[in-house]
Amino acid sequence: MPRIPSSPSNLKTGNLVVVAPHPDDEALGAGGLISQFVENGHRVDVILLTNGDGFVQDAERYYLTLEVTPEEYLNLGYRRMRETLDAMAVLGVGPEHVHFLGFPDGGLDQLLFNHWVGEPFRSVTTGATKSPYIETLGENTPYLGRELLSLLRRLFLDIKPRWVVAPSGYDEHPDHWATGAFARLAGTGSQFDMQHLSYLVHWPAWPLPLAFRPLLHQRAPEALYHLNPRRWREFVFDSDTVMRKRRALMAYQSQVELIKPFMLAFARLSEMLMEESVSDMPSSDGDEVNGQATDLQWITLENPSRNAWTKWFNQDAPIHRVRWGILNGYQRVQVELRRSMTVEETFHVSLHMPHTSTMRHWRVDAAGVASGLRSEVVKSAMTGRLITVAWPLTEYDHNQVAMLGVQISNDESWQGRIPMERYRIPIENTII
Repeated sequence: MPRIPSSPSNLKTGNLVVVAPHPDDEALGAGGLISQFVENGHRVDVILLTNGDGFVQDAERYYLTLEVTPEEYLNLGYRRMRETLDAMAVLGVGPEHVHFLGFPDGGLDQLLFNHWVGEPFRSVTTGATKSPYIETLGENTPYLGRELLSLLRRLFLDIKPRWVVAPSGYDEHPDHWATGAFARLAGTGSQFDMQHLSYLVHWPAWPLPLAFRPLLHQRAPEALYHLNPRRWREFVFDSDTVMRKRRALMAYQSQVELIKPFMLAFARLSEMLMEESVSDMPSSDGDEVNGQATDLQWITLENPSRNAWTKWFNQDAPIHRVRWGILNGYQRVQVELRRSMTVEETFHVSLHMPHTSTMRHWRVDAAGVASGLRSEVVKSAMTGRLITVAWPLTEYDHNQVAMLGVQISNDESWQGRIPMERYRIPIENTII
């Protein structure tokens, strides 16, 4: 893979916000960047969506039991909060700039799709349906996606960050890609200039080697780099910054005892971040041939192979590529699968509208039948390995920007997806 030039130094100016799903992810993904911003005299804030109270293996090891109680999981969350404050102090971030929201570890994707409004999500480990952590920003906030988005927006409005760094949509952990989606939704349509960058933590066989190698540059996974080579940016650090990041990572003792080689593999000479942007959704009101406009330039998203082994054994994610476009007043998505869906699987289409804090979530079964709120407006078809879904533009509630994504599940476990992306919708009289 060709060497990616270092990002220009002017990127390290202005307020920085790093959003993380669990304590330690902020240091893993952007510890070096945090340290450099602080050294340059800029404000850095860290936002933790959960307190890491759903790490079952960690709790079982810590309490020496396979039957950990909700109170013990809550205690684990408090312990990880203290570790975060210690780690951020190493990087120069004071406790007044570390914000704990206390949302459910292991449930952020559910808030994004199934618990946006209405009945709150119940934590599998603590049993809580609202944040139980006292004297935190999120205390007593119901576990609902819309409530989490509101908290993030309040923080962004107060901090006015120039840069927001959050997990990548390609990260394989559901809490991670959901956190990235929430961060991008919260930053969309703000009244001040805000740029989004994303970091990667969970991807097969990455980063290698699993050890502390302070003289090695971090490299993006080959499959992801070739998918979007122009969006990757490398931030290079001096040796003092690398060692400072290592010390910060070692402050997460509850994690170090389990995954130390993995964590220290992130203390490298550089960090690789991806630029997140908003794309213009193509539209056409022209003639159609076989259901497609002849002059429409579709947006096509490829789903990369995880590694050579998954491709060889045909175990890659079932979604191969997705095409987005607007034809004659209807938003359309065409999904090409690597294999046909089984009767146990469900296809999902999600629309999040940040300006109105509304969303749509439709499910399509293997027979091509759509369900969900307002599914009566949805046109869907399933033909072999091709899924086609369409809906009128009125479903966007006059939002100028929307976040769209597709997923496939089996018994509520995600089998495959295309990362959620933001698009400008060409609708007249949109909200700005």
